[in-house]
Amino acid sequence: MLMCVSCAGSAANADSVIVRGKPLGDIQIVGFSEGMIEYSTAVGDFDHFSIFDINSIQVDSVDRAAALNDAEEYVNNKQPRKAVEAYEKALLNAQGFWNDLVRARFVQAADEAHLFEKAAQTWMRIAHRDEVTASWLLPQNLPDQPSHATRRILKRLERGIERSATLTERALLETMRFSTLDALDDAAARVLAAPLMGLIVKTKVFAPRTMAVFTQAGDLLITNGDYAHVLQQVEKAIVEVPQDLLPELLLLKSRVQLASAATPEEYLAAALPAMRVVIHFPKHQLVGDGLILAARAHESSGRSSQARRLLEACIATDQSSAETKNNAANLLKRLTQSSKQSRHESS
Repeated sequence: MLMCVSCAGSAANADSVIVRGKPLGDIQIVGFSEGMIEYSTAVGDFDHFSIFDINSIQVDSVDRAAALNDAEEYVNNKQPRKAVEAYEKALLNAQGFWNDLVRARFVQAADEAHLFEKAAQTWMRIAHRDEVTASWLLPQNLPDQPSHATRRILKRLERGIERSATLTERALLETMRFSTLDALDDAAARVLAAPLMGLIVKTKVFAPRTMAVFTQAGDLLITNGDYAHVLQQVEKAIVEVPQDLLPELLLLKSRVQLASAATPEEYLAAALPAMRVVIHFPKHQLVGDGLILAARAHESSGRSSQARRLLEACIATDQSSAETKNNAANLLKRLTQSSKQSRHESS
């Protein structure tokens, strides 16, 4: 629930924000919780927006304006390392919900600046207080080489898991530990992958970043041949996650079915979840990936002509990235050459 304060005291007057590139001025920020900033307008209306939609914030308040506004200016100018330093200064005087808001902005800037230890330390504090915000803010820019800093964070995560106040907090910390170990290509990630999938589903910490780690764990288990566990957890998650997270899960289901298939019928079944993404989420950025997966399944089932049509559709759609289109083009070239060779040999 959003934390609100009266217009007096620590609340700012005549604040302004840039949300998705559009300025919003003459407002008063009055609360922050669960990743949402609440504000009031000059006429007394209340509304809110996600911290993830913000480009920058400017506050009009003597006690916090200088450091916070400096940090936000650095963010706006694509200088995340300088922003981190300014946020640290802002935290010295931040109180109430402002403390939580500045910490969240700090994590965003530190993650963007690849300051892993700073981002992870502050993120862990958020996970203890505000599980929803933590699930959205999970750091993404992880180290790929071990270091003293990385080992310190892993130790802190282990201690935090042991002391976690709730199962949800533990799930978040385990998610962070797994993703860090996997980025380091540490064998321990393979041990954590299976229980982590179950923990995420059980605690329902469903957000884009946590679900990305869920599918990451699933793909790791697929390489280990643990198909049954992945499929079981995916089926559980599909009925629980918000609609906007379904495409990732459907493609993971398609990948595990494709990896475990042994008959033409099973290969065709693997195409169905991928095609659900194409049909039911036609504007989603993963449509191209769905078409490629479906094409692979059709090719494996012996339906090469259908596979070629799906690859052609992937190349033609606006929902495919340049990399995805390139992958589809390479697959299409191979299929076409294979088909010509088969016809040549048969003649």
